[in-house]
Amino acid sequence: MVRRILFHAPSLAGGGAERVIVLMANEMAARGHEVTLLVWNGQGPNADLLSPVVDLVDLHFPMRGDGFGKVKTLQGLARTVRMLRAFRPDAVFSAPDFANLVMAAALTLARSRARFFPGFHGAAALKSEKIGAILADRLTGFVAARATRAIAVSKGVGRDLVQNGYPLEKIAVIYNPLPPEGMGMPGPHPWLQALEAMGEGPVIGTLGRLVAVKDHATLLRAFAILRASRKARLVIFGEGPLEAETRALATDLSIADDVLFAGYINDPAACYAALDLLVLSSTSEGFGNVLIEAMAHGVPVVSTDAPHGPREILDDGRFGPLVPIADPTALASQLQNSLERPIDSELLRQRADEFKINVIADKYEGLFA
Repeated sequence: MVRRILFHAPSLAGGGAERVIVLMANEMAARGHEVTLLVWNGQGPNADLLSPVVDLVDLHFPMRGDGFGKVKTLQGLARTVRMLRAFRPDAVFSAPDFANLVMAAALTLARSRARFFPGFHGAAALKSEKIGAILADRLTGFVAARATRAIAVSKGVGRDLVQNGYPLEKIAVIYNPLPPEGMGMPGPHPWLQALEAMGEGPVIGTLGRLVAVKDHATLLRAFAILRASRKARLVIFGEGPLEAETRALATDLSIADDVLFAGYINDPAACYAALDLLVLSSTSEGFGNVLIEAMAHGVPVVSTDAPHGPREILDDGRFGPLVPIADPTALASQLQNSLERPIDSELLRQRADEFKINVIADKYEGLFA
Protein backbone atom coordinates (compact mmCIF):
# COMPACT_ATOMS: atom_id res chain seq x y z
CA MET A 1 0.00 0.00 0.00
CA VAL A 2 1.41 3.38 -1.05
CA ARG A 3 1.61 5.89 1.79
CA ARG A 4 2.32 9.58 2.05
CA ILE A 5 5.34 9.86 4.32
CA LEU A 6 6.96 12.96 5.75
CA PHE A 7 10.50 12.84 7.10
CA HIS A 8 11.86 15.75 9.10
CA ALA A 9 15.32 16.76 10.30
CA PRO A 10 16.28 20.35 11.11
CA SER A 11 19.19 20.35 8.67
CA LEU A 12 21.28 18.12 6.44
CA ALA A 13 24.44 18.57 8.47
CA GLY A 14 26.90 15.73 8.88
CA GLY A 15 25.27 14.07 11.90
CA GLY A 16 24.29 10.42 12.08
CA ALA A 17 20.61 11.10 12.82
CA GLU A 18 20.33 13.35 9.78
CA ARG A 19 21.95 10.75 7.57
CA VAL A 20 19.56 8.04 8.76
CA ILE A 21 16.63 10.32 7.92
CA VAL A 22 18.00 10.84 4.39
CA LEU A 23 18.75 7.15 3.83
CA MET A 24 15.32 6.03 5.00
CA ALA A 25 13.57 8.72 2.95
CA ASN A 26 15.46 7.49 -0.11
CA GLU A 27 14.56 3.86 0.54
CA MET A 28 10.88 4.53 1.21
CA ALA A 29 10.64 6.55 -1.99
CA ALA A 30 12.38 3.73 -3.89
CA ARG A 31 9.70 1.38 -2.57
CA GLY A 32 7.01 3.48 -4.20
CA HIS A 33 5.81 5.60 -1.30
CA GLU A 34 5.15 9.31 -1.76
CA VAL A 35 7.95 10.81 0.30
CA THR A 36 8.70 14.39 1.31
CA LEU A 37 11.69 15.50 3.35
CA LEU A 38 11.20 18.70 5.31
CA VAL A 39 14.30 20.55 6.50
CA TRP A 40 14.70 24.03 7.87
CA ASN A 41 18.17 24.30 6.32
CA GLY A 42 19.13 22.06 3.42
CA GLN A 43 22.86 22.75 3.51
CA GLY A 44 25.31 20.10 4.64
CA PRO A 45 27.08 16.91 3.59
CA ASN A 46 23.96 14.76 3.80
CA ALA A 47 22.35 16.82 1.05
CA ASP A 48 24.64 15.03 -1.41
CA LEU A 49 23.09 11.69 -0.45
CA LEU A 50 19.46 12.65 -1.09
CA SER A 51 17.74 10.80 -3.93
CA PRO A 52 16.04 12.91 -6.61
CA VAL A 53 12.84 10.88 -6.14
CA VAL A 54 12.42 12.42 -2.68
CA ASP A 55 10.57 15.74 -2.65
CA LEU A 56 12.75 18.14 -0.67
CA VAL A 57 11.09 21.07 1.11
CA ASP A 58 13.79 23.45 2.35
CA LEU A 59 12.79 26.47 4.44
CA HIS A 60 16.26 28.01 3.92
CA PHE A 61 16.53 29.23 7.51
CA PRO A 62 20.02 30.45 8.45
CA MET A 63 21.62 28.47 11.23
CA ARG A 64 23.09 29.94 14.39
CA GLY A 65 25.65 27.39 15.47
CA ASP A 66 23.73 24.12 15.62
CA GLY A 67 20.32 25.80 15.96
CA PHE A 68 18.06 28.50 14.57
CA GLY A 69 17.24 30.85 17.44
CA LYS A 70 13.87 31.45 19.08
CA VAL A 71 12.29 33.54 16.31
CA LYS A 72 13.14 31.15 13.50
CA THR A 73 12.11 28.18 15.62
CA LEU A 74 8.63 29.67 16.08
CA GLN A 75 8.46 30.50 12.37
CA GLY A 76 9.57 26.97 11.53
CA LEU A 77 6.89 25.53 13.78
CA ALA A 78 4.22 27.63 12.07
CA ARG A 79 5.37 26.65 8.58
CA THR A 80 5.57 23.00 9.59
CA VAL A 81 1.95 23.20 10.75
CA ARG A 82 0.90 24.66 7.38
CA MET A 83 2.79 21.96 5.52
CA LEU A 84 1.16 19.19 7.55
CA ARG A 85 -2.27 20.59 6.69
CA ALA A 86 -1.37 20.79 2.99
CA PHE A 87 0.53 17.48 2.58
CA ARG A 88 -1.71 15.45 4.92
CA PRO A 89 0.82 12.64 5.50
CA ASP A 90 -0.11 9.17 6.64
CA ALA A 91 3.11 8.87 8.65
CA VAL A 92 5.76 11.23 10.00
CA PHE A 93 9.34 10.34 10.99
CA SER A 94 11.62 12.83 12.72
CA ALA A 95 14.98 13.12 14.51
CA PRO A 96 16.85 14.16 16.58
CA ASP A 97 15.26 15.02 19.94
CA PHE A 98 14.36 18.70 19.47
CA ALA A 99 12.98 17.96 16.00
CA ASN A 100 10.76 15.36 17.67
CA LEU A 101 9.41 17.98 20.05
CA VAL A 102 8.76 20.47 17.25
CA MET A 103 7.00 17.82 15.16
CA ALA A 104 4.85 16.66 18.08
CA ALA A 105 3.75 20.26 18.60
CA ALA A 106 3.14 20.80 14.88
CA LEU A 107 1.06 17.64 14.54
CA THR A 108 -1.04 18.67 17.52
CA LEU A 109 -1.59 22.21 16.24
CA ALA A 110 -2.39 20.95 12.73
CA ARG A 111 -4.81 18.39 14.17
CA SER A 112 -3.12 15.84 11.98
CA ARG A 113 -4.06 12.19 12.29
CA ALA A 114 -0.72 11.04 10.90
CA ARG A 115 1.10 8.26 12.69
CA PHE A 116 4.13 9.75 14.39
CA PHE A 117 7.48 7.95 14.78
CA PRO A 118 10.07 10.11 16.56
CA GLY A 119 13.60 8.73 16.38
CA PHE A 120 16.01 8.70 19.32
CA HIS A 121 19.71 8.35 18.59
CA GLY A 122 21.48 9.33 21.80
CA ALA A 123 22.05 7.56 25.10
CA ALA A 124 20.78 9.20 28.27
CA ALA A 125 24.40 9.52 29.40
CA LEU A 126 24.94 11.99 26.56
CA LYS A 127 23.40 15.16 27.96
CA SER A 128 23.40 18.44 26.06
CA GLU A 129 23.44 21.89 27.58
CA LYS A 130 21.69 23.39 24.56
CA ILE A 131 18.36 24.94 25.45
CA GLY A 132 16.55 23.00 22.73
CA ALA A 133 17.83 19.66 24.00
CA ILE A 134 17.00 20.57 27.60
CA LEU A 135 13.48 21.58 26.56
CA ALA A 136 13.01 18.37 24.59
CA ASP A 137 14.12 16.32 27.59
CA ARG A 138 11.71 18.10 29.93
CA LEU A 139 8.79 17.68 27.53
CA THR A 140 9.35 13.98 26.96
CA GLY A 141 5.82 13.20 28.13
CA PHE A 142 4.30 15.47 25.50
CA VAL A 143 6.22 13.77 22.69
CA ALA A 144 5.47 10.32 24.09
CA ALA A 145 1.74 11.08 24.23
CA ARG A 146 1.63 12.07 20.55
CA ALA A 147 3.97 9.31 19.31
CA THR A 148 2.55 6.19 17.73
CA ARG A 149 5.84 4.39 18.37
CA ALA A 150 9.22 5.84 19.33
CA ILE A 151 12.15 4.45 17.35
CA ALA A 152 15.15 3.68 19.56
CA VAL A 153 18.36 2.95 17.64
CA SER A 154 19.50 0.41 20.24
CA LYS A 155 18.02 -1.60 23.08
CA GLY A 156 19.96 0.56 25.50
CA VAL A 157 18.42 3.75 24.14
CA GLY A 158 15.04 2.03 24.47
CA ARG A 159 15.72 1.34 28.14
CA ASP A 160 16.69 4.98 28.60
CA LEU A 161 13.37 6.04 27.08
CA VAL A 162 11.44 3.80 29.47
CA GLN A 163 13.31 5.31 32.41
CA ASN A 164 12.44 8.74 31.03
CA GLY A 165 8.74 8.02 30.98
CA TYR A 166 7.99 6.29 27.66
CA PRO A 167 5.58 3.34 27.86
CA LEU A 168 7.42 0.16 26.92
CA GLU A 169 4.73 -0.78 24.39
CA LYS A 170 5.38 2.46 22.49
CA ILE A 171 9.05 1.70 21.82
CA ALA A 172 10.36 0.00 18.70
CA VAL A 173 14.08 -0.84 18.62
CA ILE A 174 15.28 -0.47 15.05
CA TYR A 175 19.00 -0.24 14.37
CA ASN A 176 20.45 2.28 11.97
CA PRO A 177 20.94 1.18 8.37
CA LEU A 178 24.06 0.77 6.31
CA PRO A 179 24.23 3.09 3.31
CA PRO A 180 23.45 1.27 0.05
CA GLU A 181 26.48 -0.13 -1.74
CA GLY A 182 28.07 2.29 -4.15
CA MET A 183 26.89 5.38 -2.28
CA GLY A 184 30.28 7.08 -2.42
CA MET A 185 31.19 10.56 -3.51
CA PRO A 186 33.50 10.65 -6.55
CA GLY A 187 36.48 12.93 -6.55
CA PRO A 188 40.16 13.13 -5.65
CA HIS A 189 41.25 12.27 -2.14
CA PRO A 190 44.42 14.24 -1.37
CA TRP A 191 44.51 12.82 2.14
CA LEU A 192 45.51 9.47 0.63
CA GLN A 193 48.72 11.01 -0.65
CA ALA A 194 49.38 12.52 2.76
CA LEU A 195 48.79 9.14 4.39
CA GLU A 196 51.19 7.43 2.00
CA ALA A 197 53.82 10.06 2.67
CA MET A 198 53.76 9.17 6.37
CA GLY A 199 55.65 5.97 5.64
CA GLU A 200 54.98 2.36 6.51
CA GLY A 201 52.90 0.68 9.17
CA PRO A 202 49.29 -0.44 9.50
CA VAL A 203 46.65 2.26 9.31
CA ILE A 204 44.34 2.75 12.27
CA GLY A 205 41.45 5.13 11.75
CA THR A 206 38.47 6.74 13.39
CA LEU A 207 35.53 8.68 11.96
CA GLY A 208 33.63 11.22 14.03
CA ARG A 209 33.30 14.85 15.02
CA LEU A 210 36.08 16.31 17.12
CA VAL A 211 33.93 16.75 20.21
CA ALA A 212 34.32 15.63 23.81
CA VAL A 213 32.03 12.59 23.59
CA LYS A 214 34.23 10.98 20.91
CA ASP A 215 37.19 11.14 23.33
CA HIS A 216 39.97 11.46 20.78
CA ALA A 217 42.30 12.23 23.69
CA THR A 218 42.11 8.65 24.95
CA LEU A 219 42.65 7.38 21.41
CA LEU A 220 45.77 9.52 20.97
CA ARG A 221 47.19 8.37 24.29
CA ALA A 222 46.51 4.74 23.37
CA PHE A 223 48.13 5.23 19.98
CA ALA A 224 51.20 6.76 21.65
CA ILE A 225 51.55 3.62 23.79
CA LEU A 226 51.17 1.43 20.71
CA ARG A 227 53.56 3.53 18.63
CA ALA A 228 56.28 3.16 21.25
CA SER A 229 56.56 -0.54 20.40
CA ARG A 230 55.73 -0.73 16.68
CA LYS A 231 55.22 1.24 13.49
CA ALA A 232 51.68 2.41 12.86
CA ARG A 233 49.75 5.32 11.43
CA LEU A 234 46.60 6.96 12.76
CA VAL A 235 44.15 8.88 10.58
CA ILE A 236 41.37 10.95 12.13
CA PHE A 237 38.43 11.74 9.85
CA GLY A 238 36.28 14.57 11.11
CA GLU A 239 36.07 18.20 12.09
CA GLY A 240 34.88 19.96 15.20
CA PRO A 241 35.52 22.47 17.96
CA LEU A 242 38.26 20.40 19.61
CA GLU A 243 40.47 20.12 16.54
CA ALA A 244 43.15 22.55 17.74
CA GLU A 245 43.20 20.93 21.18
CA THR A 246 43.45 17.45 19.66
CA ARG A 247 46.29 18.46 17.34
CA ALA A 248 48.12 20.00 20.27
CA LEU A 249 47.82 16.77 22.25
CA ALA A 250 49.28 14.78 19.36
CA THR A 251 52.25 17.14 19.40
CA ASP A 252 52.64 16.90 23.17
CA LEU A 253 52.64 13.09 22.91
CA SER A 254 55.35 13.23 20.20
CA ILE A 255 53.19 11.34 17.71
CA ALA A 256 52.21 14.22 15.40
CA ASP A 257 54.26 12.81 12.52
CA ASP A 258 52.26 9.58 12.67
CA VAL A 259 48.80 11.16 12.98
CA LEU A 260 46.89 12.52 9.99
CA PHE A 261 43.99 14.91 10.52
CA ALA A 262 42.11 14.32 7.27
CA GLY A 263 39.08 16.51 8.01
CA TYR A 264 35.51 15.61 7.14
CA ILE A 265 35.38 13.23 4.16
CA ASN A 266 31.95 12.69 2.64
CA ASP A 267 32.94 9.31 1.23
CA PRO A 268 33.15 6.80 4.08
CA ALA A 269 33.84 3.93 1.68
CA ALA A 270 37.12 5.54 0.64
CA CYS A 271 38.02 6.00 4.31
CA TYR A 272 37.40 2.37 5.23
CA ALA A 273 39.29 1.13 2.17
CA ALA A 274 42.43 2.77 3.55
CA LEU A 275 42.17 1.24 7.03
CA ASP A 276 43.58 -1.89 8.61
CA LEU A 277 41.66 -1.24 11.82
CA LEU A 278 38.78 1.01 12.90
CA VAL A 279 38.63 2.29 16.46
CA LEU A 280 35.76 3.97 18.29
CA SER A 281 36.84 5.66 21.52
CA SER A 282 33.56 7.35 22.52
CA THR A 283 32.30 7.78 26.05
CA SER A 284 28.68 7.48 24.87
CA GLU A 285 27.11 6.08 21.67
CA GLY A 286 23.42 5.58 21.11
CA PHE A 287 24.36 3.29 18.22
CA GLY A 288 27.75 3.57 16.52
CA ASN A 289 27.28 3.73 12.74
CA VAL A 290 31.00 3.60 11.98
CA LEU A 291 31.26 0.11 13.47
CA ILE A 292 28.79 -1.49 11.08
CA GLU A 293 30.18 0.51 8.15
CA ALA A 294 33.72 -0.68 8.83
CA MET A 295 32.56 -4.27 9.29
CA ALA A 296 30.69 -4.10 5.97
CA HIS A 297 34.06 -3.36 4.37
CA GLY A 298 35.71 -6.25 6.22
CA VAL A 299 37.68 -3.91 8.49
CA PRO A 300 38.27 -5.18 12.06
CA VAL A 301 37.00 -2.89 14.83
CA VAL A 302 37.88 -2.04 18.41
CA SER A 303 35.45 -0.04 20.52
CA THR A 304 35.00 1.33 23.97
CA ASP A 305 32.11 -0.22 25.84
CA ALA A 306 30.19 3.03 25.51
CA PRO A 307 26.49 2.99 26.28
CA HIS A 308 24.78 1.57 24.37
CA GLY A 309 25.25 0.65 20.74
CA PRO A 310 28.76 -0.85 20.52
CA ARG A 311 28.06 -3.80 22.82
CA GLU A 312 24.89 -4.64 20.87
CA ILE A 313 26.56 -4.28 17.47
CA LEU A 314 29.59 -6.34 18.48
CA ASP A 315 27.45 -8.95 20.27
CA ASP A 316 29.22 -8.63 23.63
CA GLY A 317 32.64 -8.67 21.95
CA ARG A 318 32.13 -11.52 19.50
CA PHE A 319 32.74 -9.29 16.48
CA GLY A 320 35.31 -6.99 18.05
CA PRO A 321 36.82 -6.26 21.45
CA LEU A 322 35.17 -3.87 23.89
CA VAL A 323 37.40 -1.90 26.25
CA PRO A 324 36.61 0.29 29.26
CA ILE A 325 35.89 3.96 28.59
CA ALA A 326 38.80 6.40 28.97
CA ASP A 327 41.42 3.67 29.50
CA PRO A 328 44.34 4.28 27.09
CA THR A 329 46.34 1.27 28.30
CA ALA A 330 43.49 -1.18 27.72
CA LEU A 331 42.73 0.39 24.36
CA ALA A 332 46.37 0.20 23.26
CA SER A 333 46.49 -3.48 24.22
CA GLN A 334 43.42 -4.30 22.13
CA LEU A 335 44.72 -2.29 19.19
CA GLN A 336 47.87 -4.40 19.26
CA ASN A 337 45.93 -7.65 19.59
CA SER A 338 43.57 -6.76 16.74
CA LEU A 339 46.41 -5.84 14.42
CA GLU A 340 48.18 -9.13 15.16
CA ARG A 341 45.06 -11.35 15.19
CA PRO A 342 42.27 -9.64 13.25
CA ILE A 343 38.79 -11.15 13.14
CA ASP A 344 37.95 -12.82 9.84
CA SER A 345 36.70 -10.24 7.33
CA GLU A 346 33.96 -12.48 5.99
CA LEU A 347 32.54 -12.97 9.48
CA LEU A 348 32.44 -9.20 9.90
CA ARG A 349 30.66 -8.73 6.57
CA GLN A 350 28.08 -11.35 7.48
CA ARG A 351 27.34 -9.50 10.70
CA ALA A 352 27.05 -6.20 8.84
CA ASP A 353 24.52 -7.76 6.46
CA GLU A 354 22.04 -7.71 9.34
CA PHE A 355 22.05 -3.91 9.12
CA LYS A 356 21.53 -3.58 5.36
CA ILE A 357 19.08 -0.89 4.43
CA ASN A 358 16.51 -3.27 2.97
CA VAL A 359 16.42 -5.17 6.27
CA ILE A 360 15.98 -1.98 8.29
CA ALA A 361 13.41 -0.56 5.84
CA ASP A 362 11.28 -3.69 6.25
CA LYS A 363 11.10 -2.88 9.96
CA TYR A 364 10.12 0.72 9.23
CA GLU A 365 7.33 -0.48 6.97
CA GLY A 366 6.31 -2.94 9.64
CA LEU A 367 5.42 0.03 11.86
CA PHE A 368 2.49 0.78 9.55
CA ALA A 369 0.82 -2.59 10.23
